[in-house]
Amino acid sequence: MLPVLLLTVVIDLIGFGLILPLLPFYATSFGASPVTIAMLAAVFSIAQFLSATPLGGLSDRMGRRPVFLACMALTVIGYIWLAFADSLLTIFLARTVAGIGSGKISIARAIIADSTPPEQRARGMGLIGGAFGIGMILGPLIGGLLVGPDPQHPNYTLPALAAATSSGIALLLAIFTVRETRPNASHTLAGLALWRNPFAPLRQLNRVVVALIAINFSINFVFSQIEVLFPLFSAARLDWHAYEVGIAFTFIGTIVLSMQGFLIGPLTRLFGERKLLTMGMINLAAGTAMAHWIVSTPTMAFSIVLTATGVAMIGPTINSLASRSTEATQQGIALGTMESLAALGRTFGPLWGGWLFDRIGINVPYWIGGAILIVTLTLGWRSIHPKEQP
Repeated sequence: MLPVLLLTVVIDLIGFGLILPLLPFYATSFGASPVTIAMLAAVFSIAQFLSATPLGGLSDRMGRRPVFLACMALTVIGYIWLAFADSLLTIFLARTVAGIGSGKISIARAIIADSTPPEQRARGMGLIGGAFGIGMILGPLIGGLLVGPDPQHPNYTLPALAAATSSGIALLLAIFTVRETRPNASHTLAGLALWRNPFAPLRQLNRVVVALIAINFSINFVFSQIEVLFPLFSAARLDWHAYEVGIAFTFIGTIVLSMQGFLIGPLTRLFGERKLLTMGMINLAAGTAMAHWIVSTPTMAFSIVLTATGVAMIGPTINSLASRSTEATQQGIALGTMESLAALGRTFGPLWGGWLFDRIGINVPYWIGGAILIVTLTLGWRSIHPKEQP
């Protein structure tokens, strides 16, 4: 079933990639400031934070399939609402719905965890990253073409409708092909209690998993600034518009796909998950901190390579380490909590970065972000590399 599941995720993520690089420009057309754009990214992540943990808990108890399908349906609704937005408020509401629907990714990871032995877990998680890569290759490319090369007359409705269509196709495919991987689930609604306190599962998880969740929070706090501010940064530094930004996101997706789809398995066998996570954090810190020296397309490309390779190494390794450190009956809630706290990082990261970008300087979020990653790596070293682990 895994190839079909991955195909479903790929089709859905093409819709995600269609919207992501265009959203800041779409919001700007309604008069949004950099801080408002950061808040727009934050509301998506707040919805993720509040929903990912309880959705993971529900999937442990009710089964993966119904929760996965419900999340995909919400994604379609969010894109349709976005396509017909007539105000900033409508855009915010549409992104809130889409944020809840994004819980499908942690459910997909739980399905993979259910279906793969521990020694193949990193490769399985890497395939989800490869699906992101395909989405980020095709989505921004299609979105850039649909919005048009003329920055004075962009068409933002057509990409949003295309995203809704893509996710709708993925939903239909999932309905007919995705099978339940927890047939012995209790089918109770106890997971709903997690809506009241998304932090509650941290008391149930072991110290290694909690440490990895904290490290992942810091990584997402920093990377979300890069992701959200990139269109504004590239416009200010290189005079790029939606068309050029879409091409850049396609470049990022190509790197992520190449590494996570084909290289993560050999790299994991060569270096091990823990060293690979360390290397990824160093690459991401370097690519982030070099913002001051980006003065041309080649220097921007070098920064993108460092950043994208870092992200490609981090994603599957940290999720695999968390999954392997968790009991089989807690895969959904552990990976859901990982995604939930990552979303919390993606909530505060753009808000903090947007304020620094707007009020102090466009380089400052990147300098501070690189420093945060180095401090996180230093403090988390013993959790990433415990003495008993090879």
